[in-house]
Amino acid sequence: MIKIAISGAGGRMGQRLLALSDADESFELVQAIEWSGFPLLGKPVNSGANLAPRAGGIVWTDALVDGADVLIDFSSPENAVRNAELAARFNTALVIGTTGLDADQEHALAIAAEAVPVMKAPNFSLGVNLMFKLAAEAATVLGDDYNIEIVEAHHNQKVDAPSGTALGIAKAVAAPLGRTIPDDLVNGRVGKPGKRTTREIGMHALRMGALAGEHTVHFCNDFECISITHRTESRDVFVSGALRAAKWIVGKNPRMYSMQDMLFG
Repeated sequence: MIKIAISGAGGRMGQRLLALSDADESFELVQAIEWSGFPLLGKPVNSGANLAPRAGGIVWTDALVDGADVLIDFSSPENAVRNAELAARFNTALVIGTTGLDADQEHALAIAAEAVPVMKAPNFSLGVNLMFKLAAEAATVLGDDYNIEIVEAHHNQKVDAPSGTALGIAKAVAAPLGRTIPDDLVNGRVGKPGKRTTREIGMHALRMGALAGEHTVHFCNDFECISITHRTESRDVFVSGALRAAKWIVGKNPRMYSMQDMLFG
């Protein structure tokens, strides 16, 4: 049985991670982690909403401790970095779904990956990760003659833009074309930006309602348009993917892994 810790366990994603991991006999919940001001700190995890009825004796804590085989983190960039440092100390594998990290925070995760296996993904949906691969193949085949535009839509409570998934698509299409992110990324357009350049990859973020997530990448030239779309129907798709990643990464050698490594080798 895999001993699992969940950071950000009180949030929307975290609560579903608690519920679905509790329902999976492969996992034993050993920690539920939240920020230092979380009102339920010290109280039993399996009380209240009763998200994890098997988690008897487990209380809400504000920091990772020794004893978990793997930590799944859907919290904040600051907490993700702190958890990565602790995971490296405790030899705990990491699955990071937190987005919005800056360059220094990304570097901190890379340092942790020198000590423990780290799976970092902008999106744990199997379908989205297939989309990354398909988008990269489309860019390879179509080349510089096609304009690329990415449109993403999320709920009105999402705090970062563009989404980590949209940036993942941008990186996937940029690589085979010899372009770089963020240098060739154009976030929205306003005023008179002039004619579209050959190298630019357009990015547009919509925030409305309760959308779980929708991403489309368009490839267009003067004669045709090809679009690849992924639409999320339930946030549980991210949870099931993260739990699958947690099973996969335990026992791996220390380094930074991606969902592409897990799915396509």
